[in-house]
Amino acid sequence: MSEVEAVLEIAQKYLTNVKRSGPENIMATCPFHVMGHKVTTTFTMSLTRGLYFCFSCEAKGTLPMFLRDIGTSRALIERRYGTLIEALERHRPPERDHLRPGVFTEDPLPEGLLGIFDMCPKALLAEGFTEETLAAFDVGYDAIHQRITYPLRDLLGKLVGISGRTIYEDVHPKYKVYDLEYASWGIPNRKPAKGSILWNAHAVYPQIYFGRPPALLLVEGYKACMWLVQAGVKNTVALMGSYMTYEQQWMLERLGAPVYIMLDNDQAGRKGRDYIGKNLSKSLPVKVVTYDAPQPSDLDQQAVLAALEEATEFHCWSIEKMKEASHGVR
Repeated sequence: MSEVEAVLEIAQKYLTNVKRSGPENIMATCPFHVMGHKVTTTFTMSLTRGLYFCFSCEAKGTLPMFLRDIGTSRALIERRYGTLIEALERHRPPERDHLRPGVFTEDPLPEGLLGIFDMCPKALLAEGFTEETLAAFDVGYDAIHQRITYPLRDLLGKLVGISGRTIYEDVHPKYKVYDLEYASWGIPNRKPAKGSILWNAHAVYPQIYFGRPPALLLVEGYKACMWLVQAGVKNTVALMGSYMTYEQQWMLERLGAPVYIMLDNDQAGRKGRDYIGKNLSKSLPVKVVTYDAPQPSDLDQQAVLAALEEATEFHCWSIEKMKEASHGVR
């Protein structure tokens, strides 16, 4: 019997209304609902990893936790399911050496470097950002290279790089991760891999480290991230683009929190949303946030919170999307 078949057998034994949701997940009635929650089939379990999450009461955990909470003794879990649990553990992302520059950095930049950019970019104030928000994110201005600066940090908050956005519309690239620019300040050249950094993840990592993982809101860029944090959604992180790299997926899975996807409403954003939802939902609870604007930073606080409130579980959203497409063909 394969691992998928074994986990499905457990689900069918202990859960009710079990239905397949894609090739690697099931939906069922949650057995852990507390009083006050409507009993619905909002419980999902990964057949390849044994992870589970209820989108209603937010019960979540691993297969051993599920078995213990359902009333199975620890001795029976070890004797009957020990081999299966070990096999599922092998599906966890490996801690590869090449990920370390974006996750935990042994050679960070000096924090004092940010003092050079300690000027408030007025263009962002004009867009609606407050001075408090910009200061909280250490956003500054590089007078030498004429760019608004955004610090890049690892999961522990150590400074690993600087990204600069040009203040001119006709200069390309618009955003640039600094490399040769460091010579201007007597620092050796370096260029951290942009795809190995999950922007603002250091702000939510401590909460997760101590066993209280919040739901994460995943957006594309710096401004969208800051705008949503300013709107009150503190656990927002950014990909720095519409594509999720393997390293970023590894970090999101390491953080282990439910993910809300809220990318830009353009072709690249829609393509990225579909790819991210498909891949992350194999191991994490994932929801899609839809909204009526080009970018999240075009929404006011009320619209942001309303969009989050209406977020749809990824698999349910995918089914509705396929239904709409089939009606369109007709």
